[in-house]
Formats: sequence, C-alpha cells, structure tokens
Amino acid sequence: MDQRWRLLFVGTYTPDSDPPGKGGGVHRVWFDPATGELTDGGVAARTPGPSFLALNTMAEGAQGYVVYAVNERAEGTVTAFRVAGDATLTELGSVPSGGGSPCHVLARGSELAVSNYADGVVSFHDLAPDGALGERTARFGHTGGGPVADRQEGPHAHSAARVGDHVLVADLGTDELRVYSRDSAVGVVALPSGAGPRHMAAAPSGARVYVSGELDSRVHVVRWNPATGTGEHVGSVPATAEEAAGTNFPAEITVHGERVYVSNRGADVLSTSPVHDGGDRLEHLADTPLGAWPRHFTVVRGHHGDPDHIVAAAQNGDSLMSLRVDPGTGIPADTGHRLAVPDPVCVLPVPIKRIQRSE
Repeated sequence: MDQRWRLLFVGTYTPDSDPPGKGGGVHRVWFDPATGELTDGGVAARTPGPSFLALNTMAEGAQGYVVYAVNERAEGTVTAFRVAGDATLTELGSVPSGGGSPCHVLARGSELAVSNYADGVVSFHDLAPDGALGERTARFGHTGGGPVADRQEGPHAHSAARVGDHVLVADLGTDELRVYSRDSAVGVVALPSGAGPRHMAAAPSGARVYVSGELDSRVHVVRWNPATGTGEHVGSVPATAEEAAGTNFPAEITVHGERVYVSNRGADVLSTSPVHDGGDRLEHLADTPLGAWPRHFTVVRGHHGDPDHIVAAAQNGDSLMSLRVDPGTGIPADTGHRLAVPDPVCVLPVPIKRIQRSE
C-alpha cells in the first residue's frame, strides 16, 4: 500500500440515465498529490446516472464515510453508499428524490437536500446516525420563469449550498437563490434577469456567496446576512476574459484562499478571479485551458509540502485532468496528467486518512 495516493470518486452519465452516457456508474480514481498523476481504480458502484455526488463524514460506523449519488432520470432517486477501508462502496439503499431529474445533492450532518432540475422541486431528507437515508421531511416546489425562453420556461433547481443556518438553492429558471430553513421557505434573493444561476460557493466567513451564471456567462456576488437569512446582489464580472453570453456556460464554482475558480463550458477554461473590497468585487485574472466541456472540478489540498491541485472533469472529452495551483498567484497550470473516464460529470475527494489503496 502506498499512502501518498488520494481517493476520488467520479460521477458519470450512464446508458440508463437521462441524458444517457457511456459511464459505468461511480468510478474510483487514485490521485498522487505530489505529481498530479491520476490512476484508474475501476467502477466502484453501478448505479443509474450518478451525475452528482456528496460525502457525509459524520456518519457513525467503522469508516464514518457515506457517499450519496443522485440518479438523474425522469423519476429521480438518490442512493447512499458506505465507503469501506479498501475504497469499495456498499449500497445502503435509495429513496425517491421528490421530483424529476435530480442533478445535485447536499449532505450536512443529519440532513440531505436534493435539487431536481426538471420541475424545480427541492426535497429534504433525514439521515440516520450511520448515514443511511431516512424519511423525506419536506418538499418545496416553486413557480416563475425568465427571459431565456428555451431554458427558463419554469423553475429549475440546479444546486444547494448551506450557508450558516440556511440552505440556498440556485434556480436557473427563475434567476433566484431560494432560501430555506430546515422545514420552511424563508424567501428569495433576486439575481439579474437572464443570469441562470447554476452553482454557488460561499466565502469562509459566510458573508458573501458567489454564483455562476450559466446563461449570462458571469460570476455574481451576493452579500449575505447569516443572522437574517437575507442577501442582496452587489455586482458581477464576466466569467472569462471575454463577454460570452450564449456561447459560454459557466458550471462549477469554488472559493479557495483569496481566489474564486469557475469552470467554463464553451470557452473550455478554468477562470481565476481574486477577491477584493471585502469580498464585494471580483477581478478576472486568468483563464487556464481545460478539456472539452469541463462540467465540474474539485480542489485537492496538499499536505506535508505537496502543492494544491485541481482535478477537472471534461465531460465531452471523456477525461479527467489535473492542474497544479501556483501558491503565489493562485493560477492553476496543467500538469499534463490525464485519465480516460467516460462522460465524467462530478469529482468527489475522500479524505485519505482512513482509506487504504489496494495494489
């Protein structure tokens, strides 16, 4: 066993998902944090359309890790898997997602939030102490639309993020962040018309939320008040070096240090933007080329002198690639390492300290 390797699980589209793809389910990948090398670990779990994954590190049990996968189909479900010490996955069961085409799942402690794209429904589920899926505790629909006729004919819940005591849901169809407590809808934060909010990332302080606008190709800044559960839009910048609404479609967004990173489908780059003015203003700094249609990425933090890396999923390129983050500028650079994975959609790191890689 070589303890330097980190474990990644990769969600894919499969032949029985909607949309269909070529993936085998949840794939297992080993990552070398010293070099950025990626090694195939095979299919860890065969399940329909696990297009987004989430990790619960608080579950009781020998390993304490449970992975949740949406099953993106018209009749949506969510499936839970326990992570064993040899990085295998054992299914714990599945439950209906409460809506159609679930595309995002958020796990925090004893609660799971599922975003259903097709009808905009957001559902909340209890989690058992061992991480198993429990009863659905709430189900919220929504109404409204936006000016982009073919994408905003109705609500489309695209992702959820917990910020303090509230859960925010990005609704691509209505240009809003929907705000929920555990059992009630609290309100909305309006974004510019036609923004098409997709994913969110909160600053460590919780006082700012950054939002990728899939339809207007911009990164939006929301000033957030954790005490009241309210926010206001305070500005935006282009997601890449050029204004590109209609040809570039931002996807995943992450805050890492004093930088905001966004994957861009169309331009096929990862953009880097430093944070200024207490978090209210972003400044586009650089675009780093990625593979075709980069859907999602994750930051793998270095330890014991290793650099930080970013691992990105190029969905249309059927591959993963790794980037080394420059510790000074924060700009990521291609390591040259690639790994073929069919229709990769989501990359989920699992802490290595309890996992052993079998040779």
